[in-house]
Amino acid sequence: MKISNADFVHLHTHSEYSRFDGLNKIGDFVLQARKMGFKALALTDHGNVGGLIKFYTECKKKKDKKDKEIPYDPIKPILGCEVYLSKNRHARGKEQQPDGRKGNRHLLLLAKNKIGYENLCALVQCGYTEGQAFGDPRIDLEILAQHSSGLICSSACLSSVINNNLLVGRYDQAAKAAKVLKDIFGEDFYLEAMYHGIDAEGYIISDIIKLGRQLDVPIICSNDAHYCFKEQAESHEVLVAMSTSKCIKDPKRYKFPYGEFYLKSAEEMWKIFGTQPQFLYNTVALSEKVEDFIKPGIMRLPQFRMPTGSGIKQCHNQQEAYAKLKQLALEGMKRLGWDQSPAHVKQLNIELEDVQIAWTANKMDFATYFLIVWQYINFAKEKGILTGCGRGSGYASVLLRALGITYGPDPIKYGLLWERFLSFDQAHFINDSDWGIGDAETAAVSIDEVVALGDDEEDKEENSNAEEEDNY
Repeated sequence: MKISNADFVHLHTHSEYSRFDGLNKIGDFVLQARKMGFKALALTDHGNVGGLIKFYTECKKKKDKKDKEIPYDPIKPILGCEVYLSKNRHARGKEQQPDGRKGNRHLLLLAKNKIGYENLCALVQCGYTEGQAFGDPRIDLEILAQHSSGLICSSACLSSVINNNLLVGRYDQAAKAAKVLKDIFGEDFYLEAMYHGIDAEGYIISDIIKLGRQLDVPIICSNDAHYCFKEQAESHEVLVAMSTSKCIKDPKRYKFPYGEFYLKSAEEMWKIFGTQPQFLYNTVALSEKVEDFIKPGIMRLPQFRMPTGSGIKQCHNQQEAYAKLKQLALEGMKRLGWDQSPAHVKQLNIELEDVQIAWTANKMDFATYFLIVWQYINFAKEKGILTGCGRGSGYASVLLRALGITYGPDPIKYGLLWERFLSFDQAHFINDSDWGIGDAETAAVSIDEVVALGDDEEDKEENSNAEEEDNY
């Protein structure tokens, strides 16, 4: 039977964001998938979602870095993560998790829509803030059930709860685990079969089929793609040896047993699973469930929330955020003594007016953005975390100096240009690195920002505030 790459979707892949064992560079990886004619592609890095937006952009972009047209059709991006599932994310030490890192079981999650993407990010964050142990950011069934809406789940590789139980002959335990996941995800739960030449993978396929029939769960097939081409298997071995601090000549070093973990064509997948063609077609059906929910160009910010003596003060719209920004700026002007300087007062008014123009003309909510930056800079200072004085044209802002976000020379004294700082083009928007937060503590600040500001995070568009193995 003739089959094309339009009849199969790779749903289990890894990039350089899979720490230590992902060889795929996102740009090259996506370009190869587009060249091969796949209609959709997932990215499911180990325990993190750091590469997803870059992945989305590469899937959608029409021109390369040299501004030349890409001769291949865009591809539908599916944003996911291969998370680590433990019995108890709070467990620490061998007493609480006797099987150590092997107890960090794999599970594949894919975002079906915007709510699913937010839940995926929440789960990954929880893995790092609450479940980090035995080398991995872990979640558990409790938090998974709380954040399951909008997510598609599959049973993943041999290191998953289901497949590992099947491998050691505990079919009933595998069925029990599958039933739990089906209860959580309903029709969005899938069993996953893969075969890279590893006997154990082939051994459990019949039981996966039996389990699928017993629980009425569809089965997908996948190839655990850690690199693009078969010829890159040797390079991948070197990468894994380096990441595990082993010599490439060490016979006991950890390695993938066969060079089959690459981006295979649908025809190659058919040679493996052709006796069960629905495994391939189910990948396409799954991909069709996924919405295109990312909207580039829209400024997406959480509502600004600030503790007060009477509780949490929340800015519900840009007008409230602007009023708070102006209040803090005027307070800062008094601290600096600049409220008595006509030149500084005039410049502050110009900058505040520009913030309003950015909102009116382009719906760019710099007021909320500055408040968020002000909050995490203050948090860093309170915790004794080093922050920079700002960078480049950030020095030029009287507003940022008054807020305490930057420090350094007087922008009026040295004739620095605020206009170089504020751009209404989001492509030139400043980022966290502009503030020079100490590297060792960056994660803590980012986490605090999410916790303090991201509860009940909204996409304020109406306001336009607006494998089989333990991989390393």
